[in-house]
Amino acid sequence: MITGKPYPIKGLVTYAVNLFHSLPNPARTRQALDALDFHVVIDILPQDHLRWADVVLPECTYLERYDDLITVAHKRPFIALRQPVVSPLYDTKPGWWIARELGLRLGLQQYFPWTTIEEYLEQRLNSIGLTLEELKKTGVHVQKGRPYLEDWTTRSPFPTPSGKIQLYCEELARAGLDPLPRYEPIPEPPEGYFRLLYGRAPVHTFARTQNNPILARFMETNEVWVNRQAAAALGLRTGDQVMLVNQDGARSGPVTVRATARIRRDCVYIVHGFGHDAPGMRRAHGKGVSDTALQTRYALDPISGGAGLRVNVVRLEPVGTSGGATRRRPAVQDRSATAPAATPARRAAAAAITPRDADGRR
Repeated sequence: MITGKPYPIKGLVTYAVNLFHSLPNPARTRQALDALDFHVVIDILPQDHLRWADVVLPECTYLERYDDLITVAHKRPFIALRQPVVSPLYDTKPGWWIARELGLRLGLQQYFPWTTIEEYLEQRLNSIGLTLEELKKTGVHVQKGRPYLEDWTTRSPFPTPSGKIQLYCEELARAGLDPLPRYEPIPEPPEGYFRLLYGRAPVHTFARTQNNPILARFMETNEVWVNRQAAAALGLRTGDQVMLVNQDGARSGPVTVRATARIRRDCVYIVHGFGHDAPGMRRAHGKGVSDTALQTRYALDPISGGAGLRVNVVRLEPVGTSGGATRRRPAVQDRSATAPAATPARRAAAAAITPRDADGRR
């Protein structure tokens, strides 16, 4: 999109994905969007990237619409139905309606030989002897399974020349690529920096649910996990506020420190999906730190093209006056250095300690 090679891309339709929280180097993403002639966004929330849209088509939520059938090919494959429980609010439409109306206006009637989503779903289900009314009653239809690993008796389930699990790949060798997985060390963080790690939390789905009022009650923002000894060396304690600044000067925050023994001294960790810059998302706007905002570098795998994003390092910059970091809540003294010898009763009590207690966050 930026270079126009091998051909120019002039238009983009973005559906149900927050571009600035799904791709590394958001500044480069904004540059790519600026190069477009036309950008359409379909979403249910006024997220960050909507300000780069020429047209916004508001979609209703999953509780207000039918979606296509959910088909899963597990050992016991099943078909699941998502159906509306309330009517759409405001001027919102389901995704299937938006797609069909756009198709009709583009002269693509042959791809939409149905009028309603119920008619479309009925045709799909009839092909396997089901009806929409039947599936609406049960929600899920379980089908007969296919052979699983232990069920294969006459031939191997592995599509390799040897029929076995393949560690050395002759095809990659012929292509001049590494045929055997080999560890390649990566540079250590420089002095004063930490490798940036990120992951998920069971409360939220990617960067999509941080504005949800119910889920926000359980997890309003993220924290930055810092090794307790590394935090002490920086004069930081649990509850302090810091900015994260990466090796290229990209900044995100402020975010609250969580000093813990549950992480290496050379790494910090944050939950993905926070740090939104979207004033329309009143609950999520400006809360926490964004991992993608700090991912200005990435490493591409030469075989698969997959992007390695844990190649960025950050330093922790205290927020507040020159006298020290801002503290959101008082830290609890770490008494581990003077802990008495363990007794059976004390060991039993320790087994009941929660992760928050273990980090000194009572």
